[in-house]
Amino acid sequence: MIRLTRPYFSDAEAAALSEVLASGMLIQGARVAAFEAAVRDHLYGLGAPATPGLHALAVSSGTTALELCLATTPRGVAAGDEVIVPAVTWPSPGNAVLLRNADAVLVDVDPVTWNLSPHEVARALTPRTRAIIAVDQFGVPAEVPALRALASDIDLIEDAACALGSTLHGAPCGALGDIGTYSFHPRKVITTGEGGMVLTHDAPRAERIAALRNHGQRSVGVFVGAGPNARLSELHAALGVLQMAKLDAMLARRRALAAAIRDAVALAWQGAPAGATVNHQTLGFVLPTPTAGPFAGDRRAARDALVAALRESGVEAGILSYALHRLPQFAALGVNNVRRFPVADAVVDGGVAVPLHPGMSDGDAEVVIAQLQRHAAWAVGERAVRP
Repeated sequence: MIRLTRPYFSDAEAAALSEVLASGMLIQGARVAAFEAAVRDHLYGLGAPATPGLHALAVSSGTTALELCLATTPRGVAAGDEVIVPAVTWPSPGNAVLLRNADAVLVDVDPVTWNLSPHEVARALTPRTRAIIAVDQFGVPAEVPALRALASDIDLIEDAACALGSTLHGAPCGALGDIGTYSFHPRKVITTGEGGMVLTHDAPRAERIAALRNHGQRSVGVFVGAGPNARLSELHAALGVLQMAKLDAMLARRRALAAAIRDAVALAWQGAPAGATVNHQTLGFVLPTPTAGPFAGDRRAARDALVAALRESGVEAGILSYALHRLPQFAALGVNNVRRFPVADAVVDGGVAVPLHPGMSDGDAEVVIAQLQRHAAWAVGERAVRP
């Protein structure tokens, strides 16, 4: 089976973990600082402005990173406030809003990039809007400059969980908004097992987050408020340092594989805005609604059949993402019940992710291409029967 994704590890990661265990220092320390510096240096290399300085704060997960962003918004986020969230994403951004007792206002996405549609965001803004969470879907940069132009006084949080290594107009994802986040889950471009990071040029806000992630402790024994334990361990950070050293090679391999597969099979692959460089964290496409064949009129059934057929053929395909307006915690909000999300529905019902990771061989890519060519036409009714 050609796996959908796999961490790109070597014996060096195992050796690094052994060194941490032998040191006896397991919580946030020198390796966390080294990991933060490696990410910061990479972003400077991609074009992040060095003045004011960029602060990179490692935390326990990408979800925690979002929660800390919302906890430090300049105007505050509390009960009765609204935060705009894309209707297509993993639930974390919306959940982070709900955990502050605020309303996650869902907005439809662009049909090409699957990111927040600035046009739809403009329609959703109200005097209660306190923040916009712009997700760089699967590593494709969100149109952050266009979103900023809509609302210069609203906190723009860039959820770049998937977008380490991607850029927009020469600026790195994660540093496009007022504050940004990364995730280092095993599905991401680099992984620490679990882990995340907050990025901002706002020094006072970075100082607040640094205290919050450590029980609200600014320095040893000096507590400035209530905060969670959101620290990243030295074990996780040791993996991160090694993964960052491989990042450029991993990005080059991802881009080469993505180009080979996309060029060989004519499908509705995810697009990107002008000026974007994409890391291809996930390689996905959306099936059209079949007009003929066994699944005529039923996009989701066609997608599910295609995923099953690919898996039977040794290609671990999967669905793309989730429609938040269909999840109970978001559907319960009246603001999300009076609107429709046609693009989100199409992406979620027709979305297919196919294998892409640096450990894939050229032969693996050829198998993925061959099986897509074999099954996709049948799934959408362009071929009468399944081969």
